[in-house]
Amino acid sequence: MSKRLSTALKNKARAWAGYLTRLAKSFAPAHVRPAISSHVEQKGDDTFIIRVRADRKIAPDARAQEFGSGLRARRGPKRKYPIFPKTKKILAFHWEVADVNPERFSILPDGRVMLPYVQHPGIKAANNNKGYIAPAMIELRKKAKAELNKDIREAILGDLRESFGRKTR
Repeated sequence: MSKRLSTALKNKARAWAGYLTRLAKSFAPAHVRPAISSHVEQKGDDTFIIRVRADRKIAPDARAQEFGSGLRARRGPKRKYPIFPKTKKILAFHWEVADVNPERFSILPDGRVMLPYVQHPGIKAANNNKGYIAPAMIELRKKAKAELNKDIREAILGDLRESFGRKTR
């Protein structure tokens, strides 16, 4: 591959990485947006990979927001998962089910139900269960198909002009 074409592809990949980051952030829940980033990796002379990620140190539920979790997961096992108390012996929270059937639960004076653990059904992915990275990738593919042909054509024509001794633009 010519240097001109390789440079054009690399520059395009960098621009698309920024576009992909902006799109993913626009589809993501507010608390996940700061965790999203992307970068370009070059494999050989003619292959560029755009990596987009959500840092789970910043947004621990980033994966669940992209793929769903528990019974609502689009990837991985579909099952409820237990949630245990971290610092106390019981969980205490307001729950409509306990309000309807108070005789079946231990209730605190403020109306919270007390439980040793819960079986959580999980959450749906963000953006109407589409996630935030997947829709951004779909939009980028549309943009890439439209732009890439033009950039490759210009780089190849530039190489041809140069090979025939004509001035490049």
